[in-house]
Amino acid sequence: MGLRVAGDWIKMRGNLWDDPRVSRLVDMTDSSEAAVIGALYWLWATADQHTEDGIMPGLTTKAIDRKTGLQGFGNALIVIGWLADHPDGVRIIKFEEHNGASAKSRCQTAKRVSTHKANAKVTQAPLPEQHDTVTTALPREEKRREEKDSKTDSESAQAQTSPPPAFRGEVNEAEIHPKAKVLIAADWELPEGWGVDAENLGWPANDILREAEKFRQFYTVGKGGGTRRGLKGWRQSWSNWLSNAEKFAPIRRVS
Repeated sequence: MGLRVAGDWIKMRGNLWDDPRVSRLVDMTDSSEAAVIGALYWLWATADQHTEDGIMPGLTTKAIDRKTGLQGFGNALIVIGWLADHPDGVRIIKFEEHNGASAKSRCQTAKRVSTHKANAKVTQAPLPEQHDTVTTALPREEKRREEKDSKTDSESAQAQTSPPPAFRGEVNEAEIHPKAKVLIAADWELPEGWGVDAENLGWPANDILREAEKFRQFYTVGKGGGTRRGLKGWRQSWSNWLSNAEKFAPIRRVS
């Protein structure tokens, strides 16, 4: 779904109304889905007009509350992982995936691919030629099966020799095999589920984001650089990280 803003284009999902995170924003701001989605539209449209990297200098969560008329909306966005504090103001999470010309191009490409696949499913296979018989068809079928098996073996061997991609967070989490040992990418961002884990333990949103940045730096440019773990192992490392952070530098929790 795309919306035009002053001649430009922004991306908004058609199922946004039923997104559980929108329901959570509704509960946290004591408002309605219509009010929350309208507020999101204002925020994303404003970002599209005033930033190229998602960073909004001078904009604060208090200003977001005032502009949208939803008390607590700015901090609620941080809690669910759609907004982050920044030294200059605030930062829209994954801005480049949803705003601007590149996002529009990806959306249109995905739509074309989906349409192509749908059309391909209804295309009728050609009828066999009249001279085909059971005797001639079976060898050809066996040959096709052998070619398919050979291709599968080749692809499997290539997959085993190619290193898995570095773990960037939710962006490519689904693409990584559960048993693959991967590095933390330089542009890694805390997956939403990991943030929820920390929040359930009583960590405030700002402290979660701060510890996530320390975690990223330690495993990319710090002493932990070069460490490879499976996805479950990395999630356990995040849990251990929070435990150590609480042990050596206690913080005030929210109820």
